[in-house]
Amino acid sequence: MPRIKTELFTIEGMSCAGCADNVARALKHCKGVTEAVVNFGTSKASVTFDEAAVTRDQLKQAVQRAGYRVAAPQEAGTPGPWWQRDSTKTIGTGLLLAAGWLLGYAHWFPHFVSTGMVAVATAIASYPIFHRALRSLWNRNLDADVLVMIGITGAAAAAVLDGMQTGHFGHLVAAGEVAFIMLLGEHLERYTVERARRNIGGLLALTPQRARVIRGQSEADVPIAEVKRGDLCLVKPGEKIPVDGLVRTGTSLVNQSAITGESMPIERKPGDPVFGGTINEIGALVVEAAAIGEDSAIARIAKLVEAAQEKKAPIQRVCDRYAKWVVPLMLVLSALTWFVTRDLQRAITVLIVACPCALVLATPTAVVAAIARAAREGILIKGGQYLEAAARLNVVVFDKTGTLTTGRHEVTHVHSFDEHNEAEVVGLAAVAEQLSEHPVAGAILRKADAMNLNVAAPSEFRAHAGRGVEAKHNGQHILVGHSGLLQQNKVEIPQPMLAHVEEHQDQGHTTLLVTHDGKTCGTICVTDQLRDKAEHAVASLKKLGIEKVVMLSGDNRRVAMNIAGKVGIEDVAAEVLPEQKAARIESLRANGRKVAMVGDGVNDAPALATADVGVAMGVTGTDVANEAAHIALMADDLSKVAFSVGLARRSIRIIQQGLAFALIYNVIMVTTAMEGHLSLIGGAIAHQISSVAVILNSMRLLRYKGS
Repeated sequence: MPRIKTELFTIEGMSCAGCADNVARALKHCKGVTEAVVNFGTSKASVTFDEAAVTRDQLKQAVQRAGYRVAAPQEAGTPGPWWQRDSTKTIGTGLLLAAGWLLGYAHWFPHFVSTGMVAVATAIASYPIFHRALRSLWNRNLDADVLVMIGITGAAAAAVLDGMQTGHFGHLVAAGEVAFIMLLGEHLERYTVERARRNIGGLLALTPQRARVIRGQSEADVPIAEVKRGDLCLVKPGEKIPVDGLVRTGTSLVNQSAITGESMPIERKPGDPVFGGTINEIGALVVEAAAIGEDSAIARIAKLVEAAQEKKAPIQRVCDRYAKWVVPLMLVLSALTWFVTRDLQRAITVLIVACPCALVLATPTAVVAAIARAAREGILIKGGQYLEAAARLNVVVFDKTGTLTTGRHEVTHVHSFDEHNEAEVVGLAAVAEQLSEHPVAGAILRKADAMNLNVAAPSEFRAHAGRGVEAKHNGQHILVGHSGLLQQNKVEIPQPMLAHVEEHQDQGHTTLLVTHDGKTCGTICVTDQLRDKAEHAVASLKKLGIEKVVMLSGDNRRVAMNIAGKVGIEDVAAEVLPEQKAARIESLRANGRKVAMVGDGVNDAPALATADVGVAMGVTGTDVANEAAHIALMADDLSKVAFSVGLARRSIRIIQQGLAFALIYNVIMVTTAMEGHLSLIGGAIAHQISSVAVILNSMRLLRYKGS
């Protein structure tokens, strides 16, 4: 019986995007592996495999056979001893090579010693390249390392042959310099990509390692690993909150920017949730622990961001396919150059300058940087494909309740009809709404509480999505909802009541009708406040060139149009049932349109999944909505929607710039090398310039401020 599982492995020893391809191929050759995606930007391999067919140890062995290593969880990201670090090797090799080269000009110094120093430096710099290249050849792969190995071997051979004729091996320095420049370039690539990785690792570093736990009448300062769910943690002003939980006592301002990207501190009082790693600014809080360690919001965000970076964008898959043909093509061009010119150095230079590293790096480094930048703003983008899809959006659809509005309804008017009074109308509605999870139910129950009404639970309850609720209590059949629900139950609505409903709907109030046993009792009007940045969010999307902004609402058309008018949305679909939202999204996607759906609740989940890009309001959003969405906003800040679209579009431009630069640069450099206008050392420098330039261009996304 197959047992399919997906795991993340940290891979050590990768120096370029070609290495990531080697690891992926080695893993895919294992029996039982259905998918293996390796990201050089994060040093992670996401492997989907059948546990019944292959073990973790066998996967590790496959990685080792390819010339790399799977790091243990506790080793991941931990620097080794100073003498094993890349920077030490790079600096040491450079100094040894420089010393051998300079001493080679000193007549008083033995030439065989200086030549030996250069040879040792060349061997040290070449070893990792040769090791990877030979592994690639053993696995029948042609990659950039093979090109560089052939180039360094040819340069060294030419130097030795020249030395045998002249008696002076000083030209070996050229081969050493080529190897050293490649080593230095790889080090610079790893350093620049590491800047993006720190944005992810920094999230986990935000969580304090110790907590002050209240036990009995005393406080105990304990390691965070010893805190258990339900423990009460005291957090003093200026301290970081150690766990996710609920405030039990105290009121304070909490800086949540690390989680939600909000610039201003948020007031937290008893009953409010708080996140581990956020900063308590002014008052003391006692927090009941609800999630610790891997279950905390910060840990889950870090995992989501890392997992997202393994999902390739479509443009990256296309580039990967083309890159596979570059190495064989360059081998042919190098052989052709030697055949025509009989100049071995010229042919070797073609090999060195032609490596497609920059082409392969352009997309993944930009995706890594963009997803990390979004995470800093409290935006979780769940993969490169959704980043690319967000860049191509031309329609954005907003749900109304809980998205454009706060979702916190308040009762504004209660009207009774016939012999009923206001208390009876509210009391009946409260009984029916007692078991409902809709925001309107909360408003009615709060109104009943304010009127000191004793609200009993109904004996039967049924919710009609988008219409209202019905219940039975003490033999009474109660309906609370829109006119459609009453018509469905064949309840006649008096004309005065219909006129009253229309009047309040024109004012933007959601008006519910209350009946019992087929008799109308009264109406309850509730309102929902617009979110602070709703109008700005819609305006920002239009400024970005979004062709159409649409609002979907289950509310009646008058209320929906009132809200839409306030935020500047002209296209409104009202009285839409939950099951109809996905169909509306599908109709908008006709004719090649790319559609985003922004929502928050369970009712929005099908529409979020149907859209090209589903955006969930993260803090107030439900788990179902967040699971169905492709982008999650940790804060209830609608301006993040436009920020996400702007960042995605900038990312695609950066990727296109990188790809165009890599292609044009490589063509120019290969042509220059074939014509003999580029030396071996110049070729090595030119090759590294292209890779580092592409990475640095991608890293500009880490400073993106918004359009």
